[in-house]
Amino acid sequence: MKKILIICCIISSLLASSLETFKSDYDQALKLYNSGDFQNASIQFYALSEVAPENVEVNFYLGRSSLELKHYDDAVSAFDRVLILNPSHVRTKLELARLYFEIQQYDTAQSLLDGVLQEQLPLTVQENVVALKSAIDQQRAKHTFGGALILAWDYDTNIGNDVGRGVTQNVLSIIDLPGNNQRKSAGLAQTLVLNHSYDMGEKGGFAWDTAFIAYNKNLTQYSDKDLMFFSLSTGPSYTYDIYKLSLQAGYDKVRLESDDYMNITHFSLNLKAILTPELMLETDITQKRNLHTQSSNTTDSDATLYTMGVRYALNPQDPWIIAAYISYKDENERDKAAAQYGVSLDEWSYRLELSKEIFKDFRATIGYTYKDTNYKEFDALFNLKRSDTEDYYSTSLSYMLTKQSSVMLSYAYSDHASNNALYTYKKNVTALSYIYSF
Repeated sequence: MKKILIICCIISSLLASSLETFKSDYDQALKLYNSGDFQNASIQFYALSEVAPENVEVNFYLGRSSLELKHYDDAVSAFDRVLILNPSHVRTKLELARLYFEIQQYDTAQSLLDGVLQEQLPLTVQENVVALKSAIDQQRAKHTFGGALILAWDYDTNIGNDVGRGVTQNVLSIIDLPGNNQRKSAGLAQTLVLNHSYDMGEKGGFAWDTAFIAYNKNLTQYSDKDLMFFSLSTGPSYTYDIYKLSLQAGYDKVRLESDDYMNITHFSLNLKAILTPELMLETDITQKRNLHTQSSNTTDSDATLYTMGVRYALNPQDPWIIAAYISYKDENERDKAAAQYGVSLDEWSYRLELSKEIFKDFRATIGYTYKDTNYKEFDALFNLKRSDTEDYYSTSLSYMLTKQSSVMLSYAYSDHASNNALYTYKKNVTALSYIYSF
């Protein structure tokens, strides 16, 4: 009898030790998962599933880790084991629906979501299900529309910043406009953005994308700088797996003080690669032709722009969104016979941006851009080749009022230096905006 008691104590001790080891390994795997290390998390959860194949939570997180890694077959197997053990496991059905949505099996995803909606669900879960069903409907539609309306008030300490061809306003990061004397003014701006996409075949294949932008700004003090801007671009795109290739042709018109100022034609080739849900790479080549409407203007030019960028979500559970872009512009004057300086140039630009949701519905963004511009012509009047640099700092705080609308307070500071003192200036812009997306 004594021997039996000793054996039972040994077995009990071994089982307790085994359970403690299992719990420790599970906690470590869950920590890896929560930190976004899905590769190592999946390895550990797989090892745990070999030890305890009947454990629902282990199989669930094995499926979640595999889904984040886009190992869809492994994820389906793990989720299926969960539903065998617990057929009413709602979280697993939701993750399976997301999986089938990602691999474009929309009927299966829709069926799973319809089943989930029959359950008693918390309000937030219901909202997520409805949002995913809406996304599926959009993917099935041949035509998809979207856009935004932006109303903004801003105060600019330098709407005209030098006596030559410097930057007065940078319109939507598309075009720079010249100015002369330094002047301060507030302004009211309205921006309308419309996007349309037509699916020309199976989802993930060919589509035709079109974008339209209309921008109007009225200054409270200097109407000679009132501005209207229209941009239309259209062209085919092709999506395959993680890649999207787009070819766009476009036309822009700029009006200054109610008069035609400039027409711009452009062609661009863009490639995006979504390597993981957290990491996106992008490269773009754009050819532009800038033609002024006044025949006496000799600053018409052709420009080629090359851009490469990356966006990364650091710590997916509470992400910091990091974006970094590098671009190069080669611009050349079209009127070679004109004695015009400051048109042909080479320019390198480097931008870093960081954003994060700091409180619920509040997002903060900070950015820094450095430009290095070298002009090609020698200016005999000043006995130099002009060379400029610019440090551009920006910060903003936005608050989401609803899922479709938000307000944003932003501030930007430019410090533009040049070896020609005429082109040295500083500039501050403070803006308050309302954005409605649809």
